[in-house]
Amino acid sequence: MYFIKTLVLTICLFLGQFATKPAMAEDFPDPITPYISDYANLLDPETEARITKDLVKLRQELDLELALVTIDSRAEYGESASMESFSKNMFNTWGIGSTARNDGVLILISFIDREIRIELGESYGKIYDDRMSLVIDHHFLPYFLRDEYSRGIEAGTLETIKRLQPTYDIAAPNSLEKPSLWIAFKRTPLWRSVEGYFGLAIFAVIALFLVFETKMRSILVGLRPCPNCQQRQLRNRHRVITPPTESKRGEELVETYCTSCDYSAEEHRSIPNLAHKTTNDGPSGGSSGGGGGFGGGSSSGGGATGRW
Repeated sequence: MYFIKTLVLTICLFLGQFATKPAMAEDFPDPITPYISDYANLLDPETEARITKDLVKLRQELDLELALVTIDSRAEYGESASMESFSKNMFNTWGIGSTARNDGVLILISFIDREIRIELGESYGKIYDDRMSLVIDHHFLPYFLRDEYSRGIEAGTLETIKRLQPTYDIAAPNSLEKPSLWIAFKRTPLWRSVEGYFGLAIFAVIALFLVFETKMRSILVGLRPCPNCQQRQLRNRHRVITPPTESKRGEELVETYCTSCDYSAEEHRSIPNLAHKTTNDGPSGGSSGGGGGFGGGSSSGGGATGRW
């Protein structure tokens, strides 16, 4: 079946070389699902269902977007200099991964071109390029060389998911260098569950510090003797005159008084600007894409390519 399909598509592509229409830029289709877009029909329904289940679990547990795409040929979608540029452009057009983390992954298989590319988001370092190269060489290509595409895609996709785990190399320390502890922590479910509230946590810490600082001022004032009666009964009273905003400082009136006599003094103080709050409401389009159920992430060209 694959031989006949390959022959027909090769003839069509050969005849297409004589067409008079001008070269055009890449025209990518919309994703069939946020998980699998099997345009080349390389997957049987049962295998596709199993892989989809794993990709859904990956999103739920690690909030990580991995898209699996098969096409017949890159030529069907316009001009493209290489598999690397084609996959990078598709990745950025679709906006795979989180906008904030740029941690998406695209597995792209071009059947007639006999090429596979694992494209990685911008946040992945060189170590992940090496990991994906190993996945392609040892888990995709051996099956593809035997025309066992469905089995190879499933085996390679599952291995890709494993290689994305921060602790993978601990089980095989001699295969690749280990990632830093910070990078490993950032790829754990704990970090992904709290990172959206990181800015809010900082704002809360600053607010608590300001409250504590105000209380300490009042306590220290109470330890000073009153200039009038020399008793240690001074107290502070705060009153906001102008509330602060994100763009403008506020002003408060601080009144120091003595509970043992009629001493009082006033002081005007500045209130710091409010912290600028940023929110991430989930999937949203980036500057280069973000449709089809993806979060608007981008790639700078990292990853690995294989041919068979």
